[in-house]
Amino acid sequence: MQSSDESGKQRRYLSVAQEILTAIATEKYAPNERLPAHNEIAAQFGVSRPTAREAFLALELIGAIEVRHGDGTFVRQSRVRLGGEHGSPLDVPPRELIETRWAIEPVAVSLAAKRITPERIELLDNYIDEQQRVVEDPSKVAEFVTLGLRFHADLAPGCGNALLADVISQLVNTEQHPLWALVNQQAMPAIAARQRQVDEHRAILDAVRGGDGPLSCETMQKHLGGLDRTLFMGGREL
Repeated sequence: MQSSDESGKQRRYLSVAQEILTAIATEKYAPNERLPAHNEIAAQFGVSRPTAREAFLALELIGAIEVRHGDGTFVRQSRVRLGGEHGSPLDVPPRELIETRWAIEPVAVSLAAKRITPERIELLDNYIDEQQRVVEDPSKVAEFVTLGLRFHADLAPGCGNALLADVISQLVNTEQHPLWALVNQQAMPAIAARQRQVDEHRAILDAVRGGDGPLSCETMQKHLGGLDRTLFMGGREL
């Protein structure tokens, strides 16, 4: 079981990495620009040097930055997607997460089409509306990603199966899988990509609201399959 100190450390390096990604998205740091050293980042965010170093490692793993030995750390010219065969020392490989989600979330959402409550549908509508509100703001990408993961986490209990809902909640939990949030944030640099996610979330919820189990399943499969192809070098059809 993870201690509160370990959990706090995880949140700190994830927070620093997300802030740096936001700075890259808003062009505070341009492509090929050299980033500040670990000690400068640590001082800027009020964290330890090891925490800053872990943030840099996470960003390197998702392809946002690159280390040029003898020169320093630089923003990549273009986003490099994670390869499916490479794991991470910090986390379960995100490719395994998306494969697992693809296997079980469509089942859950098809059940939700028959069992979800109006109150939960209203909650999910609010998440989509909030995503739409920030979709065009590059400084809000981290918030956008968080709202999207909450949509999935809070849709799952609508299936009426507590065990299934708990598994899905764990799969989209950023504290248990910190690279997942970063991978999502890195995959959403363009307004069009973020708008597509909003539209897909709305299509999923509309199918659930209409009580159509097969359509709910199909729209969730397409959504997660598209995310897989966006993240992982074009991916394979899931």
